[in-house]
This record gives sequence, structure tokens and C-alpha cells, in this order.
Amino acid sequence: MEQKELRAWEALCIQEEPPACRAGCPLNVDARSFAAAMAKGEWSSARAILEKSMPIGGIVARICEAPCEQYCIRKDLGGAIALSALERVCVVNAPSRRKVFRLPPRPKRVVALGGGLSSLTVAFDLAKKGYPVTVYFGGERPGGSLNYFPEETLPQAVVKDELNHLEKLSVAFKPIENFTPDCIASADSIYVGQDDILPETLTVPIQHPDSATFALAEPGWFTGGMHGKEHRYRFITNISEGRQAAISIDRYLQQASLTSGRAALRNGKAKLYTRTDHIAAVPRKKPAAPAGYTLEEAIEEAARCINCQCLECVNHCKYLENFGAFPRVYARQIYNNSAIVKGTHMANTLINSCSLCRQCEELCPNDFSMADLCLEARQTMVREQRMPSSAHWFALEEMHSARTEGSLVRHAPGAETSDTLFYPGCQLGGIRPQQTLRLYERLLELQPLTGIWLDCCGAPAHWAGRKEAFTEIVQQVEKVWQEMGSPRVVTACSTCLKMFRDHLPAVPVESVWRVLAEQAAVDGDPLHVMAISDPCTARDDGDTRAAVRTLLKGLGRVDAPLPMSGKLTECCGFGGLMDCANPAQARQVAEARVAQTDAEIITYCAMCRDQLARTGKPVSHILDLLFSDLAHPAEEKPQSISARRIHRRRLKSALLNRYPAEQQEEKAAWEDVELIIPETVAMMMEERRILEDDIRKVLHKGANGGQHFVHDQSGLAIASAVLGAVTFWVEYTVEKDQYRLERCWSHRMVMRREKA
Repeated sequence: MEQKELRAWEALCIQEEPPACRAGCPLNVDARSFAAAMAKGEWSSARAILEKSMPIGGIVARICEAPCEQYCIRKDLGGAIALSALERVCVVNAPSRRKVFRLPPRPKRVVALGGGLSSLTVAFDLAKKGYPVTVYFGGERPGGSLNYFPEETLPQAVVKDELNHLEKLSVAFKPIENFTPDCIASADSIYVGQDDILPETLTVPIQHPDSATFALAEPGWFTGGMHGKEHRYRFITNISEGRQAAISIDRYLQQASLTSGRAALRNGKAKLYTRTDHIAAVPRKKPAAPAGYTLEEAIEEAARCINCQCLECVNHCKYLENFGAFPRVYARQIYNNSAIVKGTHMANTLINSCSLCRQCEELCPNDFSMADLCLEARQTMVREQRMPSSAHWFALEEMHSARTEGSLVRHAPGAETSDTLFYPGCQLGGIRPQQTLRLYERLLELQPLTGIWLDCCGAPAHWAGRKEAFTEIVQQVEKVWQEMGSPRVVTACSTCLKMFRDHLPAVPVESVWRVLAEQAAVDGDPLHVMAISDPCTARDDGDTRAAVRTLLKGLGRVDAPLPMSGKLTECCGFGGLMDCANPAQARQVAEARVAQTDAEIITYCAMCRDQLARTGKPVSHILDLLFSDLAHPAEEKPQSISARRIHRRRLKSALLNRYPAEQQEEKAAWEDVELIIPETVAMMMEERRILEDDIRKVLHKGANGGQHFVHDQSGLAIASAVLGAVTFWVEYTVEKDQYRLERCWSHRMVMRREKA
């Protein structure tokens, strides 16, 4: 990923955009964080947040007209948060703990004419940057209109304290009468604050300043504070103009462009998206006394803040939630990960744990797709040979097995051509082999010239980022289809359907559920309420989703929609090889999915059924209803990885029995090895992705001259063998002609025996 591409990804995620209240504040005060601190009663923290952005905070917080309130998202849900009142409560009850911090002195001198709010802001902002500033004030003392506020609103002691702080920052205050032409000559820049009483000789020459920079025609001269009593936000607007002028003065003195790269005021324009349809209206808190909120009332009012965030994707995705951030941050992490040549690649788990389901893209107002980001990263890592071999090894081995020992393609029994090929998908055949056969028989009844095609669509290679391998599989699949006469393909797997549509557009393909729905009764009496869990690969397949509901209606089932259904459906934890790369997270994803309903769940994806059933929740497959005599209990445990491998072979064998002329494949000698597998060992094998077939091969090799050891006293034996790139170890005892397993493990290292 290049820097330009990273910036494009970052721009899509709006979580770091300011909320509307902050975008509506001319001083960029973080009102969201301020309200959060106030809601917790953390007065000192709240004041620190104010003073981070506010000049002369003790004054501004007491008189701020809070234009931010007009942009508050709460305004239509009980009224905007009373930020102005909360600011007053904060500064009254929390003394300032700011420290005098000033950058090293600079040689350029600044003069501010007028002692009003805008001039004090210019002095505050520039003095902190090290510029010596002299403020020439009108009237008897600095402050302009600040000297005429009621004491209960703005105590003069507060004004004096803020002026003392400015003096500590090396700001000098002098009466305007002391301003002479020599002062102009000695100044490097001059600011004219029109919110104070100034002699006409100083104000008459002032023409309209530049609206963005507040620069006057005379180089080095700037102005602001042009709004009087008639302006709705008189004080905060004058302060804002002073700040913008200070930015221009700093740039001018550094001989930089006044406009280049300058952030414009947002005026309430915020990109941050925040859902409010789930937020209840809560009325604005009214203070019991005219003086304003008590501390308790302030906490209650601040708690009304809805803490505007986007996080739409994070709030609905365990994967995004588990890594503790949001897509903009993840894009940076993935970029940094790809930039590491040697060393620890911390984002590998992040990249490989995504289910690639695209729910985030549906939820995001800017269509940010973690699926695209992670898939591209996987492809890059594979291409550069930096993908850990363990990340997807087992899934790719399963795919290879399904495409070799479990594969089969034939026309209908007794036929030489096919109008249709039934492509059940490798997972349905591995999990529900008998139901797969029955489903094929049903299709033969509807369309006699229906052939059978057992294969894997290559989704694991695609998900693993193995672009070249996947392209080769796609070409092989297309070649088989062409050799079979280019018939229509009907599949029972939503993932296969998506793979065909996305990567083999020439192949006419549709869901078996649509085919069955065309023949289904649609007037079944509603007998039972079930929640349909759509596979994430059916997200964009509204026709298939509708067909499934038609079938279920005909079977007397009423759908109790899950909160996240249809276009927003969630992954079961298997997609994108999540279960392979991060099995603990896959369990969390499944648990979150089933927690959305109290109803019994039904799905039409075999892998979804087993993944969700791992939680202990009753989950049925639609075939359990269509073929009740072959129904599996909804409480049935998922099929083991070993059983899936065995089922595929048996399904292939059962189908070949329909073709008498076909020669059955000979059974391998190792398949006759009989095992006794205690439950604890079965769980160990499942967790470690060790197949019964692997164990049988190791034991068979050990019994026929391979490597094995026997402990004389305990009778325990250990056999070891290298199968492919994996070394397997099995600890066992022999009971008659059976092997009782005690432990097993494996590692992906090839150990070489050196000759002496």
C-alpha cells in the first residue's frame, strides 16, 4: 500500500471527524469530551479541556453564547445540551491549574490596539508562541466591555486574574494615549481590535479586511472584533476573529502564506455520522435557582450528551471491536505492517481475522470496506512471501482434499448430457451427506437431466489471498463446466453461488432454494416461529433470501427476523477463514449472533449451522425441515473436522454406486486402522486441527516399519510420521486390534536425521 492509497482509505473513515458541536465552535472546543468529564463530576478535567482551546478561559467560559448548541444533535431529542451553562458551572467550581508556558522569545514585536476580547485573544495566542505583545487599551483599564458585566456574571476578580496571567506571558498593557507614530515604526505587526473604544484617527482608515485572514491593505496590519451588541454571538465571534487574526500575524511574521494549508472554520459542518433512531428524547434540565445549575444538576444535564460517535461498523462487528479501534486506525496499522521488511508484524492477526463479510461496508456511510483492505493486504503478504504458513494452512489442505479425493462430476445416471449440474458445495457434503443425496434425488425428480458435481469453489484460496492459486482453480472449474456441455449450475451453498457469480460470470448459476421455491406450497399454516440467519455471502442475494422464506412459509414456519438480517446480516465466524486464523474470535462472533434472539435459529448454510451450533444454541438447517425423515436434532453438536473429511469420501462413493460401469476407487490400507478416541482427545484433535485420517496414516506407517517408540513399564507407545509439511505425533496404547489414543500433536517443521 502506498502513502496515497493509505490517505484515501483514511479519508473514508469519519470516526476521527469532530462532532457537530465541536464543528460549530469557532474556538474548536471539544464539547463532547467536556460534557463527558462534567457528567462524571470531574470538574478539573473539564476545565482543562476548556482551557486547551479557550483563550482567557475564566472569562470566555462565563460569557460564551455557545453557538455550538444550535448544532447539537440532541436538539431534536429533548433540547440541545446546555453547554453555555455547564461551562459557567465548571469555571466557577474548578480553579484553573494552567501553567505559564511560553515558547522561547522571538525578535518580532506585535502591537494590539484596543483592550477588548479580540485583542486579548491575539495577545494570548501570540504571547504563548514567544512574541512580545503590547496591548494599548481604551478607557480606564484593559478589557473593554468586560469591565461592565454584572458582578454575578463576570466578577472583576476573574478579569484581573486573567490579565495577570497574560502579563506572566510577557504581555504589556498601556493606555491608548501612549500610542504614538514611533510605536508603529517599532512594531513588526499591528492588530486593531474594533471591540474597544479607540480614537477615530485609528479606526477611520480601516477598510474592509480580508474575510479569511482579517488582513488589511497595509502590509502587517490586521483587524477584528467588528461585531457589536446586535450580533447574536457577539463575544465568541469577536474572540474567534482575534484568533484568526493571530494565526495570520504568526504566518506573516514567519513570511509564510496567509492562506496555504489553512484550516477554515467549519461553521457546524460535520462529517461525523451518528445514529439517533435508538436514542430516547430526554428534556433539557432546568435549573432550580436563577443563579444556574447546582453541581448535581450539572451532572444530570451533562449526562444527556449522547457522546456523538460513528462507530457503526465497530458496534456491530466483534472483529472490529476486539482490536480496540476503528477502520481509520486499522488502515494505518496495516500500512505500517506492510512497510516492515524484517521484525515483528503486529498486524498479521488483524489482517487475517476479518471474515471479509462486508457488513462494515453496508453500515458505513462512506462504504469503507475492511474486506477489501484486508484481502489486499493478504494478497500482498502472499505475493511477497510474508504470510505466516500457519495462518491458513489447514483450510487450504481441506480445500485440496475436497478438490481431489472428494471431487466428482457426472451426468445424470444413464444420461450423456446434462441440462443442469447440482453443485452442493464441499461443506454441505461434508456435514450433511445423506441430506445432500436426498436433495440431489429431489432435483432429479424436477429435472431428470441433472448431473452431479462435487468440488470446492476455491473460496479458501481466495480468502487466504492466494490470488494465483485461486485463478488456477477458477480456470479448472470453468474447464470442467465446459467439458460437461456448459449447463446451468444449481448450488446449495451461498458462498459457491457468490464465487461463481463474481469470478465465473459466463456460468449460469442459481440457488437450489430458488429452484425448490418455484415448486413449493406457499400457504402452510404458521406452526412455529424461527429466526432465519442468512449467510453473509447472501448479503447481496435478495432473490435467494426471499426463496428461503417462501420455502419456510410453505413448511409452516414464521420468520422472527434477527436485528441484523438481509443486507446487514452477520458472519457466523467461518467466512474469510476467521475460524482458521482466530478461532477464539470466531466463537465470540457466533455467540454474538445467536444472542440476538430467543427463538430457534434456522439457516440454509451448512457451515453457518455448525458454527452457530457450537454455542449450544439449537440451530437447524433448512434440509431438516424439507426432509424430516433425515432431520438432525437442532441441539446436535457440530460435525468434527475428521467427520467432514470422511463424509465427503462416503458421499462420493455413494454417488458412484449409481453408476454401475464406474470402477470404485480402492480403499487405502490405512483406512482400516480402528481407533478408540476419548472425548478429551477428540476435543484436542479438533482444537489442533488434527484429522482422524492423519492419525490412521501415522499409526499405519508406525506399524509397517515407520518410526515408533514403546515405554516398557507403562505400555504407552508414540508413533511419528511426516505427512506433507507437517510432523504428527500420536501417543497410544493397543487394545486387541484397536488403537486407544492418549494424546496427539503436530508441528510444521520438517526434521531431518543427520548421518553420523
